[in-house]
Amino acid sequence: MPSRTNSSLTASLLPEDERRESMIGAEINLPDETPILDLDKLTEEDKQTLRQALFDNSVVVIRNQQGINPQTLPKLAAVFDPHATNEHSAGKKAVSDPRNILSSYRAGRLPAAPQVSVIGSGKFTDYEGISELEVVHLDHTLFHESPLSPEELDKNYTRPYRWHMDTPLYERLPGEVTILHGVQIPKVPDQKIKFENGEEKTIAAGSTAFFSGARVFNLLTPEEKEFAMNTTVTYAPQAYEYIRNCKCSADGLTIPTFGKETPLEELSEWTQEHVAEYPLTTKNHATGEVTVVDDVPTVRKIVYAMQRKVYAAENIYAHRWREGDVVIFHNKGVMHSITGQLSKYKEEEEKKRLMWQCTMSTTQKPIPYRT
Repeated sequence: MPSRTNSSLTASLLPEDERRESMIGAEINLPDETPILDLDKLTEEDKQTLRQALFDNSVVVIRNQQGINPQTLPKLAAVFDPHATNEHSAGKKAVSDPRNILSSYRAGRLPAAPQVSVIGSGKFTDYEGISELEVVHLDHTLFHESPLSPEELDKNYTRPYRWHMDTPLYERLPGEVTILHGVQIPKVPDQKIKFENGEEKTIAAGSTAFFSGARVFNLLTPEEKEFAMNTTVTYAPQAYEYIRNCKCSADGLTIPTFGKETPLEELSEWTQEHVAEYPLTTKNHATGEVTVVDDVPTVRKIVYAMQRKVYAAENIYAHRWREGDVVIFHNKGVMHSITGQLSKYKEEEEKKRLMWQCTMSTTQKPIPYRT
């Protein structure tokens, strides 16, 4: 990490036993006179230290932020993205259309900061101007083709739910960062993820798991790297409606069975202008030939073959939440997933979960690695 002698805000790497080979994780230490993050009290050098720490390490955490002003979160997003809008990437209101799988979270929005979603597990009343709120922690049993058995769940095994980047994948562009704030963290036993090679990773129940896109790239063959650097990926319109009847693989990385996708004509209204380039295209720079791959199962197999290389205990950073944590992650640089089986605890007060989430849409399209 670069040192900044004139800055009172500092950053340090998370312990090696947490980072391992993931290339992820740093902790931000605020100035003594600013125990709760207040952007107006940070210098430009402080903000540059913050940016450098995030883009070097993909995920940063600021501890003990109980009482942070919710309006700070969208302002914080703009520190990392000068092109950020003043609107959550999911829109002005939380997703409620049952055709969209994102509605299953039953997220709320803070009246004092409508760019901030409220997510978690359990029922809450009279919270931050919201009279009634019942948020749902989704887990892999709701989305995987072959979920863990009841016996495995009883032994506290779990899986990532679904690896993704925060973006609606239609109309609005993905924000540069997502910011999470742990308001209430459930006090429940740790859980375990078992990987294909037999290794197990102990995580806190409800950990947010991350893997680095840069780490994936480092694991690719030269041929795969060339393919990746010359490929444009485009999603189906209303992508979260398109996959609402689909089921996921055991690692949460892909949809192995094709045929349950919602037909395009049955999606809610969409227009081509809001759909990014499609189909997936690759260009051979030696010949100038353009290859079009528009068979969805083939596309999924190609991408899965590359991404699954990273799915190992040493490459996954699973954030162990503490109450008050503010976690900022580079939304365009990592994939993330919720984990843990929390639904069985949702009626017990000390085992409920309450989080804030802020990811702002942007006006800048993702910039290709190779132009």
